[in-house]
Amino acid sequence: MGASSKKRDPADKITLKKAVGVAVLAVVLYQVITMFYVFFLFSQATAGPFGSTLVVTDEMAAKFPAHFTVLQKLAVLPFPNPAAKRYYESQREFFLEAARNFELHPYWANQNEATEDMTFREVTTERIRAMHRQFKDSGRMDYRIEKDRCAQFDFFRRNRIPHPKIKKTWYSRDELLDDVESGAAVELMENWPVFFKACHLTQRSSLGTFAVSSLETFHENKRELIQWINDKWVYRARDIDRPWQKEGDELTDELTPSFVVQEPMIESGTKPGAAFKVDGRVSVGLVEIKVEVIWGRVYTMQMDAITVFLRNGDMEDYSTFMGGILHRPGKASKRYTWIRDEGYLDCVIETAERVAKAAHIEYVRVDVFLDRGDPEGCAVNEISLSSGYAYYGHEDYMAKLWAGPLHAKSYKLFNSTTPVYELSEMDSTD
Repeated sequence: MGASSKKRDPADKITLKKAVGVAVLAVVLYQVITMFYVFFLFSQATAGPFGSTLVVTDEMAAKFPAHFTVLQKLAVLPFPNPAAKRYYESQREFFLEAARNFELHPYWANQNEATEDMTFREVTTERIRAMHRQFKDSGRMDYRIEKDRCAQFDFFRRNRIPHPKIKKTWYSRDELLDDVESGAAVELMENWPVFFKACHLTQRSSLGTFAVSSLETFHENKRELIQWINDKWVYRARDIDRPWQKEGDELTDELTPSFVVQEPMIESGTKPGAAFKVDGRVSVGLVEIKVEVIWGRVYTMQMDAITVFLRNGDMEDYSTFMGGILHRPGKASKRYTWIRDEGYLDCVIETAERVAKAAHIEYVRVDVFLDRGDPEGCAVNEISLSSGYAYYGHEDYMAKLWAGPLHAKSYKLFNSTTPVYELSEMDSTD
C-alpha cells in the first residue's frame, strides 16, 4: 500500500480539533473583550465624571492596543448617517460663503492636492504632506503652532486667547533639572494641580504630560519627575497608526526639546482643583469641548466622545450601539443639555473661531475648557491640525467643506509671510 493511502493517526485529528478550538476561542475572547470596552466606554460617557471616557481610552490604548485599534475602527465603520447628511446640506451654503470671505495664510493655501471627494483622513494626510513639502523646500516650520506646545502657548498669549496660565518655559534641560531639584519650578504656583508638559511631544502616545497634584506630591515624586524629564527630553514622537507617519515623524524630529509648567483651569466659585481630580494626563471632572472649525466657523462641537453639539442648536447622542456603531444618533441626555441651554456654547464658539481667524487656518480642532459657574469664562486647552477623533459619519461632510473651497481656491489670500505661530493680534483682521 502506498504512502498516500495511509490512514491519518486519530491523535492528529484530535490535535487539529484542539488547535481549531483554541483559535475560535481566542477570536471569541478577543471580540468579547473589545465589546466589553465599547460598552464600558459608553457607560463612562453617560454616567461617569466628565472626562472619564478619555481616561478609559488612554488606559485601553496602553494596556490593550489591539483592542483599542478595533474600537477605533468600530467608531468609523462606513454606515451612513442621515442626520449628518441633513445637517451638511443645511449648512453647506453658509460654509461656502464663509470660505469666500476667509483670509487664508499662504502656508495653509499650499494644500491644493486635497479634493472634495476625499475622506477626512485623506484630506488630513494631504495637509501633513504639504507641511512636509514646505519644510523640505524652504525650511518653513509653521506647523509648530500645533506640534510645539511652547510656540502654541506663545501664540495664544500674543493673540489674547484665554488659556490656563503658563508659569515658566525651559529650553535648557540643565536649567529645568536644577529648578526641579531646588523646588524653583513650582515655588510661584498659586493653584494646584500643575502640569509639566514636553512641548515637543503633543501626540497622546508620547505621554508628554506629567501631572502633580500638590506641593507635597511634588516633593514625594521628585525623583520620578526628574526621570520623566530625562526620558522625554531625548524621546521623539512617533505618529503610530497614521497614514502620514513618515512625513509627520520627520517634521516632529526637527523640533527643539522644551518644557513648560502650567497651572490648572480655574472654575468660578470653586476652590482651585476642587472640581476635578487628575488621572494620568486627564483632569477628570473638568468639562472639555472639542470644536471643529472650518473656514473660521464652528461646524460641530463634541464632548466626552459621544455627545455632538451642532451650530444650529441641535444635539446628537452616540452613546448607544445604534449611535456609536450604526451612526443613528439618539436624543441627547439632560446630562449635557445645560451646556447649550445655559449659554456655555456661546463662549466656546466665539473663542474657537477667534483661534482659527488668528491663525488664518481653514480647518482646526480647538479643545476648549468650560468654566462651570461662568458661561463666559471658557479657555483653550490646545489645538489639533490632524485630528484622529471619531465623528460618526460627520467626518466626510467636514472634508467636503474643508477641501472643496481649498481646491477651488475660492478664498481670499492673507498677505503675510510671517510664520503662523508668530502671528499676533495686530496681524489679524476680521
